[in-house]
Amino acid sequence: MGMDSQGFTLIELLIAVAIIAVLAGIAYPGYTGHMKKVYRAEIVALLTEQAQHLERFYTRNGTFIDASGVSAGNDRYRISAALNPQDFQLVATPAVDSIMVGDPCGNFSLTSTAARSNPGAAPDMSRKLCWGQ
Repeated sequence: MGMDSQGFTLIELLIAVAIIAVLAGIAYPGYTGHMKKVYRAEIVALLTEQAQHLERFYTRNGTFIDASGVSAGNDRYRISAALNPQDFQLVATPAVDSIMVGDPCGNFSLTSTAARSNPGAAPDMSRKLCWGQ
């Protein structure tokens, strides 16, 4: 016959594409789940750092009001601070168009009494799962 076939047939190419699509379909949800866990740990660390900053301010000034330098958050969460004379509450909300929008942990709240909660969290999400502690 003497004809050398080079390259791939259309069927071989379609099978290869189908295999890649199936593998990507399996791997991508696991990857995003892992990244969300990393981003949750990141916001927990930032909230804890901000609470320590506010406690240092209170030690120097006797109030939380007018504390400067409170972080606005990061690319995935926005932090709002309610500062009162004797207490504070920090709330981290998923940023618009962030991968964390719709995350089952909802928002992260940390108060001056170290109370941690997740307003808007799915019923099956515990504080331990969301805060990692």
